[in-house]
Amino acid sequence: MFKRLLQTDNSLTAFIVRITVALVILPHGAQKLLGMFGGYGFKATMNYFTSSGTPAILAFLVILTESIGALLILFGFTTRLWAAMLTVIMLVAMNMHKANGFFMNWGGTQAGEGFEYHLLVIGICIALIIKGAGRWSVDGQLSNK
Repeated sequence: MFKRLLQTDNSLTAFIVRITVALVILPHGAQKLLGMFGGYGFKATMNYFTSSGTPAILAFLVILTESIGALLILFGFTTRLWAAMLTVIMLVAMNMHKANGFFMNWGGTQAGEGFEYHLLVIGICIALIIKGAGRWSVDGQLSNK
């Protein structure tokens, strides 16, 4: 089973998709974990999630997935696992944003952000779950040995 988790080919497309999602998600994780990019850091993020009714373990898993998980996706290590975790996170976030409609709030005219971003991340993650990490990945190095 572990071999199937790591199995990938030498796909340049999977590499591009992997790097793209990692570079988009990693700053969000850095906000939550380290307080970078205007974020509030681990303690405040945990407090926010748990005060909103999210169980502490799930809040911790969100922070872990968006920070460490995104970094591991960047390197292509256990990519399918972290892509699956991100898919679940984005499905929940999509549900939370559905009342705001589909589109992002570029003009500031909506009550909040729509769910188009979340849908794009889900699509990217599903592609990674199917294809694996692709070229220049730790998964590829480990599965080819």
